[in-house]
Amino acid sequence: LEAMVGLVPVKREVNGLIARLQVEQKRRAQGLPTAPLSLHMVFTGPPGVGKTEVARALGDIYRALRALRIGHLVEVQRSDVVAGYIGQTAPRMLEKCNQALDGILFIDEAYTLAGTPGSSGDFGREAIDALLKFMEDHRDRIMVIVAGYPNEMRRFIDTNPGLAGRFTKTIDFPRYNADDLCEILRRMAAKQHFTLPENFPTRIKPWVTERSRAEDWANAREMRTLLEKAREAQAMRIATNPSADLSRIEIADLMKATGRG
Repeated sequence: LEAMVGLVPVKREVNGLIARLQVEQKRRAQGLPTAPLSLHMVFTGPPGVGKTEVARALGDIYRALRALRIGHLVEVQRSDVVAGYIGQTAPRMLEKCNQALDGILFIDEAYTLAGTPGSSGDFGREAIDALLKFMEDHRDRIMVIVAGYPNEMRRFIDTNPGLAGRFTKTIDFPRYNADDLCEILRRMAAKQHFTLPENFPTRIKPWVTERSRAEDWANAREMRTLLEKAREAQAMRIATNPSADLSRIEIADLMKATGRG
């Protein structure tokens, strides 16, 4: 978790949760009274800010602390659990819950389960009811993280008193700034055994600043797309050059990838 780029407030919140869990375990070991500690959380923030990666890291952390036996992550969204006919949705949700037993069930864009305000005949409510019952019946064996945009998630939690009672902890994920995104791009490239020019941040930051104002901006996912396009530009540049450095992405490749080259 600490090795992840940025996310300072998220790391602070998670470290606080870990400290609380460790203290409760020590109190239990010493025979002192302990307070029940809910593992369930709400992650709010735009796409591509590391919510899934942090959830996966939490699984590893909680397994190490023996709060979860396995700590694996099962990711679902509305289409995985909501059926088109009455009576089919609850079994789908329960199947996913059972897959996540002793680990984490991560529901992305969870607010879509509640349907649109004022709508009727939406089987998403059936999924929510099945989820809440499973959480109650297996309260010590599953961690549920629901994720989505801040405003939508607040409305989602307010749609059902059972949700508000179980999801009492919210962690807000901020957007990455331009420096964070450049570091993420550098790490992505290094993982694929590519090197980038030392001065590449100064060249792509104006593009990042401009593009990040768009409504569909996807933060770290944009860097993944940028790297793929830069690799295509590099391939076009060096395909017929037998002595070219296959691991080097040049500024020209990045500029072409941004559409400014």
